[in-house]
Amino acid sequence: PTFGEAVQIAQAVSAQTKVRPALLLAVLTQESNIGKNVGQCFLKDVKTGAGVSVKGTNFSNVMKPSRDVQPFLQITKELGRDPFATAISCPIPSVGGYGGAMGPAQFIPSTWAGYQSRLAELKGSPADPWNIKDAFLASALYLGDSGATKQTYNSEWCAAMRYFSGRCSTRHRFYGDSVMALAARYEKDIATLKEAN
Repeated sequence: PTFGEAVQIAQAVSAQTKVRPALLLAVLTQESNIGKNVGQCFLKDVKTGAGVSVKGTNFSNVMKPSRDVQPFLQITKELGRDPFATAISCPIPSVGGYGGAMGPAQFIPSTWAGYQSRLAELKGSPADPWNIKDAFLASALYLGDSGATKQTYNSEWCAAMRYFSGRCSTRHRFYGDSVMALAARYEKDIATLKEAN
């Protein structure tokens, strides 16, 4: 979406969830540049979770087989997507762990599966992790569950850290710091757009 469209989506989602639009925009920018980069890898082996990047680099840890492969296969089946031709995130060597995150919000399949029923209830139809509006809503639910609805710097920073690593920790503080800097910039941009209208 254009920035203006992304702001409108974030504002509509904020009205439902009480998560600040600027924070939503910041998280989705950090995760996928608001949907411009939804992954550069593909799952190739459902037993091991191995895969390959679009450049041909083989990865043994594209998706955690015990946690995410089956939910991913179910999600793609329900949406009519080819699981082996659907882009997902590659693992980040400097961070460790697995790739396998989906769509603009970069949810891992098992986490998305845990939010599917709430998303479907809120929107009135099945949710799609590759749909930008669904991605905003999923992000807001996760951030809200992680304390972002308090709308304080610390609560939003911790929510961003939980979004990235599952806990409020300073181990990868670059992520929370980056999200909050982006959110401050977006807050100003949103105010400028509002003045212009």
